[in-house]
Amino acid sequence: MKNYKFKINGNQYEVEVLDIDDNVARIEVNGTLYEVEMQREIPKVKVAAPPPQSRALKEVKPPEDKSAGKVLEVRSPLPGVIMQVLVRTGDEVKAGQSVCTLETMKMENAIKAEKGGKVTAVNISPGQSVLQDEVLIVINQ
Repeated sequence: MKNYKFKINGNQYEVEVLDIDDNVARIEVNGTLYEVEMQREIPKVKVAAPPPQSRALKEVKPPEDKSAGKVLEVRSPLPGVIMQVLVRTGDEVKAGQSVCTLETMKMENAIKAEKGGKVTAVNISPGQSVLQDEVLIVINQ
């Protein structure tokens, strides 16, 4: 039926699967016949966890007041976990200022504001998992 070569603890084995009947396989290992009972493994199904309620409630809406200026959304460059949030709603930030720390692939990354302005929304908290391009902080310029 099928031939395999196995190396176990440095020893080479030539295995030929002769027949499979339900959960019993007849195999030949280096010339010796064996009947092997196989256990069927139940496939594990990964269930996606629903997003936390707090994330769904924190949708960002730009201000309706046209005189308020432009809105800058600081987004996650990669998926990861928020380690620190360095600003709060109402804080003034400058261009290049770190607003949070994101751990991605076991490395901490300082996320910085591209332009200065007033923080109008903070959509994250320490320990929260975020996706790529997720809005972390909103700054009104």
